[in-house]
Amino acid sequence: MLLVLGSVLGGLGLFFVGLKLLTENLKLLSGRRLREKVATWTRNPFLGVIWGGLFITITQSAAAATFILIGMLRAGMLTVQQILPILIGVNLIGGVIVLVLVFDVKLAVFLLLGVTGLIYSRDPSGALRPAAGAAFGVGMLFLGLNTTQAGIAPMAEMAWFKEALASSQGSYVLGFLLGAVFSFVVQSALAVVILSLAFLQADLFSLEQCVMIAYGAKVGSSVLTYFLSNSLRGESRQVAMFQVAFNLVGAVVLVPAFFVEIYTDIPLMMALAATFSGNESIQLGIVNLLFNAVPALLAFPCISLCTKVLSGYFPRSSEEELSRPQYLLEHTGDDPHNAMELIELEQTRLLGILSLSFEAMRAERDGRKMDNLKEAFGGLAEVIQEAMHDLSSHHQLSSALYDRLNAVLNIQRSLATANMEIQALAVQLAALRSSERGQRFARVAVDGIDAILMTLIDVAKEHNAIDAQLLEQMTSEDGMARVRKAYLAEDESMDATSRMQLLAAANHCERLIWLFGDTGQAYHALA
Repeated sequence: MLLVLGSVLGGLGLFFVGLKLLTENLKLLSGRRLREKVATWTRNPFLGVIWGGLFITITQSAAAATFILIGMLRAGMLTVQQILPILIGVNLIGGVIVLVLVFDVKLAVFLLLGVTGLIYSRDPSGALRPAAGAAFGVGMLFLGLNTTQAGIAPMAEMAWFKEALASSQGSYVLGFLLGAVFSFVVQSALAVVILSLAFLQADLFSLEQCVMIAYGAKVGSSVLTYFLSNSLRGESRQVAMFQVAFNLVGAVVLVPAFFVEIYTDIPLMMALAATFSGNESIQLGIVNLLFNAVPALLAFPCISLCTKVLSGYFPRSSEEELSRPQYLLEHTGDDPHNAMELIELEQTRLLGILSLSFEAMRAERDGRKMDNLKEAFGGLAEVIQEAMHDLSSHHQLSSALYDRLNAVLNIQRSLATANMEIQALAVQLAALRSSERGQRFARVAVDGIDAILMTLIDVAKEHNAIDAQLLEQMTSEDGMARVRKAYLAEDESMDATSRMQLLAAANHCERLIWLFGDTGQAYHALA
């Protein structure tokens, strides 16, 4: 029993470590330029399906692939209409992977691990290490699944398991529920389907029960994606809900068909799979593939219609518009000076998002608005950061341009810090608004700092000496003194808890004033 448990846990450990190794090395490979190429290549829906196969091979999880694609959507690399064929490929090629694993691939896995392991450890320059590490992770994924399959097999001979199996014999609903729960917990329907293949090969469950485990795994994956995407809005939600609907359509069609075939002997999916092979493992792989093929065949010819329906139910949010780049749409171009201008234009949009945060605080809305603006800022900031890295990595910069890039990078860091301070200030002001004095301080703080920010935006866009001088006066020690005066005016008449909240808010205000003044000087120096 301990050997079985050790084999299963060891196999799962190899699987998840391989997945982490694969993910970490792909981060080193998936720069902005690679994603731009993916965006170009996926304009053809058929190529999108092929790219979907690559995504599921890499991630081993439709839910993980879905959220990677959502990240690319937010970065402006892909549109919803480009992503839908990729998701179809994720599901369709996932079924093909299960069929491949029916056959003994251990030798190929060992060869892959050996070759990529040698490259990873012996590469003197390190240039091949990310690719070798990613391939080594793929090998560990398959080795882990193979180890788990081998470890489960002895359970068929254990008395306690035979008794438990006998009590559940013929319970197709139980198999469906097991598949759904396992898929939700391990966050990979593909892993659960492969596990059901191991159950079948070890004679632990019948073919029919394993089919229902596979069907349940698909539904469990959709439930997981639904919950993980619950906070998403707009186009991000459209992508997630397409993946949810994809599996649910398959379940709505094929689960009733399964029971019709079992209880009426009308030949349907099971019979179709049996015509291709008498091997039950291959039949399970074919039925699993058919589950993915049915919604794929329904959705692929109607990609445009699906996009329109999804946009109708989940329209693009205003925050989503803010997070999408307007100038760094495809690539920064071959001219580094032009690239630098585009980066600076995009960066000024971050200041606009900060100003919208003050509007949200002024309107006293719930925290969701602030969270959405924080997310929009983060999404756009990531695009800008990658563009700056791309500029420094792929261009030979002059001394003057390098100095300018360094200055813009420092501004980027200051804006990121300001965004964190604004979010923290919003929390403190929300607590202070429970009292009249706290509300008064909140109004003064928000109006005053927003006025400073609007002046900073003028400096960033116009590089005007008069605006820069005005900003310097507003962020001088006198500006700090006004915040302290507003703090002291309310402090004496508050209880201890409110005084601490007021002090924390005042500290955030002072740091923002200093940050905006310092950033204004940096922008003025760029003129």
